[in-house]
Amino acid sequence: MSGCCLVINGCNSEQQIRHEQFVIAGKNLYETHCANCHGKDGAGLRNLYPPLSASTRLGETDYLTCLIRTGTTGKETDMPGNKDLYPLDIAQIITYLNERWGDRQMTETDEVARVQCP
Repeated sequence: MSGCCLVINGCNSEQQIRHEQFVIAGKNLYETHCANCHGKDGAGLRNLYPPLSASTRLGETDYLTCLIRTGTTGKETDMPGNKDLYPLDIAQIITYLNERWGDRQMTETDEVARVQCP
C-alpha cells in the first residue's frame, strides 16, 4: 500500500503540493481569524460583514494583504486588522480564499511581504 501512495504523490509537482499545503493552512487560519464574522461558508452576515464568497476582489493580493493587516472602517462595522499575522500566514489565507471562492491562484509569501500598506 505504501508504494501506491508514493506513486500518487509522485504525480503531483512540488508546486501543486505547496499549493495544497497553503490551502490547508489557510483554511485553518481563516477559521481562526476570519470565520467568526465572515462565516465558514464566506456568506458574511447581512449588512454587518460582507460576503467573501461573492467578492470581486479576491484576486487583488495587495488589497487583501492590506485589508488583513490593517483592517478597514466601514459604514456599518469595522474590520480589525491583524498585525500579528506573518506574510506566510496572510499568503495562506489569501490562497485559501482564492481556492474556495476565487480563481484558485496561489499567493506567494514574497508577494505579501513586498506590499506596503498606507
